[in-house]
Amino acid sequence: MQQQHREMMTQLIQQQQQSDEKHERFLRTIASSINVQVPPNPEQILDSLAGNIKEFRFEADSNVTFAAWYSRYDDLFEKDAARLDGEAKVRLLLRKLGASEHERFLETVAKLKSLFGAKESVISRRYRCLQIAKNPAEDHVAFACRVNKACVEFELDKLSEEQFKYLVYVCGLKSENDVEIRTRLLTKIEERNDVTLEQLSKECQRLYNLKHDSAMIESPSTYDQVQAIRKFGGKRDTDRKPNSPCWFCGGFHYVRDCRYKSHKCSECGQFGHREGYCTSAKPRKTGRRRRKQPVSAKVVVVDVCSVQQRRRYVSVGFSGTKIRLQLDTASDITVISREIWRSIGSPALSSATVKAKTASGSILSLDGEFECDVTIGSSTRRELIRVTEKQLQLLGSDLVDSFNLWAVPMDTFCCHVSGTPVSTGALKSSFPEVFSEKLGLCTRTKVKLELKENVRPVFCPKRPVAYAMYDTVDRELDRLEKLDIITPVDYSEWAAPIVVVRKSNGSIRICGDYSTGLNAALQSQQYPLPLPDDIFAKLAKCKIFSQIDLSDAFLQVEVDEQYRSLLTINTHRGLYLYNRLPPGLKIAPGAFQQLIDTMLAGLKGTSGYLDDVIVGGETKEEHDLNLRGVLKRIQDFGFTIRVDKCSFRKQQIRYLGHIVDSRDTLRSEAGNHRFC
Repeated sequence: MQQQHREMMTQLIQQQQQSDEKHERFLRTIASSINVQVPPNPEQILDSLAGNIKEFRFEADSNVTFAAWYSRYDDLFEKDAARLDGEAKVRLLLRKLGASEHERFLETVAKLKSLFGAKESVISRRYRCLQIAKNPAEDHVAFACRVNKACVEFELDKLSEEQFKYLVYVCGLKSENDVEIRTRLLTKIEERNDVTLEQLSKECQRLYNLKHDSAMIESPSTYDQVQAIRKFGGKRDTDRKPNSPCWFCGGFHYVRDCRYKSHKCSECGQFGHREGYCTSAKPRKTGRRRRKQPVSAKVVVVDVCSVQQRRRYVSVGFSGTKIRLQLDTASDITVISREIWRSIGSPALSSATVKAKTASGSILSLDGEFECDVTIGSSTRRELIRVTEKQLQLLGSDLVDSFNLWAVPMDTFCCHVSGTPVSTGALKSSFPEVFSEKLGLCTRTKVKLELKENVRPVFCPKRPVAYAMYDTVDRELDRLEKLDIITPVDYSEWAAPIVVVRKSNGSIRICGDYSTGLNAALQSQQYPLPLPDDIFAKLAKCKIFSQIDLSDAFLQVEVDEQYRSLLTINTHRGLYLYNRLPPGLKIAPGAFQQLIDTMLAGLKGTSGYLDDVIVGGETKEEHDLNLRGVLKRIQDFGFTIRVDKCSFRKQQIRYLGHIVDSRDTLRSEAGNHRFC
């Protein structure tokens, strides 16, 4: 009986299992038919895969590297972990790094955060947040977003009450007199976050006291100045600036505050004034001033004394005519002489609206004033110019203000004039071919090109020219064709599009864009360009300098006839081939530098960088001898120069981004000094 009961139970269990299997197969069939997938659990997959991966420990001696370790589990990461996203794979990888390897990973992450994190300080972000304001053209939603972003960057949750107090305190120090103190306070705040407002105020007062004590020690005449103020009984406004510049140095401060009182002038050997103010610093008669009656016209000051002493000039265009005016910031107005006024066409004069005085107080008579288009650099404005019978050519502070030249380094718009200029007339008579306005032609060599092996010709279509530039480009093509620089052709296997570049003088230069194929197909020119240090070493001990600029230098060198077809350009007027060495060609700088070095070989005190040649000498006689030697070589080679870009017999000159002077000092135009 029991045996039958067990057999029945076994049959029931088998029937239940078969039913469950059928049911499971049925569910799988339905699930596959409706394409339902059960989402995997990433953490379960991570735990499962992590158990199959051995922990990585770097051992250089045993050649256990990361690459060798990872190669063992490459298929696991690519196939078994295919259902994981990128972040999960990274977590899996980091789980299997050893302790030291994981620490190095964290150090790398910290370095990356420091390198590519925000560079702006917290103080700066908080200050910007406090200064935020809605723009007139900004809608309220955009402004709210900007405010929200600024407040998040403000890190308000990390700001304590004491930190907010000293933030408001430092942001309130806006005076120019507080610059140094403000900087020191910000430094202290950056070093210590737990600083309090009381500590900052004490530090600020301490710095003020130190500044006052330092000024008292520096100026021994404080007692005399105080006695003078008491004697006249008036309280002097120390913040007010004088109406005219100091005659000891030209700065806008009172004579009593001039720091050049004990300075020895290197020009006249006298004490008490700056170089260039020998005349204006002579003793003046003192006496009781008479009270002057007020006048209706404006009285301005013109610094006549500095005309022959100061040596900064600016090239200014008056309605298209270039005139060199002396920069004189002590002059309130811009004044030119009658001769200059006549040279620009004698524009109609109106009565002067100002009364002019010289720095010495004497009246400067004005013939009148006129308006014209004034150009300095690339800016043109309608300005008022005064005319006088005196031999003056001053660029005053009125134009400096109008063209905002105060914010521009002086060397960017001034040409420095030093020494006695050599007579270009004598040089022109001795070397007429060199100073010719015609484009020169080198008679000593022709440039040859060398193609790489198995190169295929590249023919590029023309590029469109702006309609506004059509006439200008046509005139330049006509000029180049007339000078036999380019020649029209009907067919060429090679062709490059053109690039039109506008020069600083307003004209254009047409260059072939040989980067489209020809430059890559040419063998490189291995001749090196000279280093600036090597050039300046040749000029050591030189006191006098000249600078020579070759006009359209590359275009003065011919290309060998068999290679000219490679230099074909594709223009809106058809194909042209270059007969001369074109700019934009890969080998042009090296080939031209080799020619310049050959031309200047054996000459003393001379060096050249491409088309820019510099000549030096310890004395005027030696300089002039070297200069004539260079001009003779230039004439023999058939080159011509641009006189307007040349400088002759200067004690200071710019070359390759540096300023070289007669004191054997070399400094970059950014202001860094070094000695030759």
